[in-house]
Amino acid sequence: MRIDLQIDSAPLVLRLQNGQRRLAYAVVNAINNTAKRIQAVERRRVEEEFTIRKKEFIRRQAAVIKPFANVKQGRPYAEIGVGQKPRLLLSAFERGAERKPFTQGARRVAEPVVGGPARPRFTQPVPPELRVRRLRFDLTKTGRRRVGVTRTKTYLVPEVGIFQRTGPGASRLVYAFTSGKKLKPRLRFVETAKKESDRWFREEMEKEVLNAIARSKGRGL
Repeated sequence: MRIDLQIDSAPLVLRLQNGQRRLAYAVVNAINNTAKRIQAVERRRVEEEFTIRKKEFIRRQAAVIKPFANVKQGRPYAEIGVGQKPRLLLSAFERGAERKPFTQGARRVAEPVVGGPARPRFTQPVPPELRVRRLRFDLTKTGRRRVGVTRTKTYLVPEVGIFQRTGPGASRLVYAFTSGKKLKPRLRFVETAKKESDRWFREEMEKEVLNAIARSKGRGL
């Protein structure tokens, strides 16, 4: 998304000694400061909208400023995006999308059952030993393929899910196989960026103009 803004104070800065250079730095600083404000609001929105299990990781990925505006590199803009790491669904929650299996060729998504051993509570991450890719329930100790039981006592029922034996003749569902789900557009990052830039850029620009005048001690006015 591109946001165009008018800078009314430009003529004032241009009258200063080295006015064009001072104006360029004032604009870049105002853009970067506004981008940081947008970043803070968008990160808060993610925390308000979702139950987050790894807060620091998600905060780093929720609103990434790259690149910043830079005078020396001739870049009068900043870009804010979301992380694109594998298994990260933030961009899908911006535009809305269907959640598909992460494993290539898979037809279903393994959803951990809340209250089960893989996810005792909704806010808890899956224990490492119960992550699907670690179960290896289709291999024997020698590496030969079979449908059997791992050290976590789990076994797979095709098209249904992954179960865990809890006793003689008793099992519980650990993962249910689903065909995926529709992810609703809940983040509204583009809308937020427009709103926050309209709210803060002019103020940030005015601050930078005053800073430029103060640093130049008014020479040229």
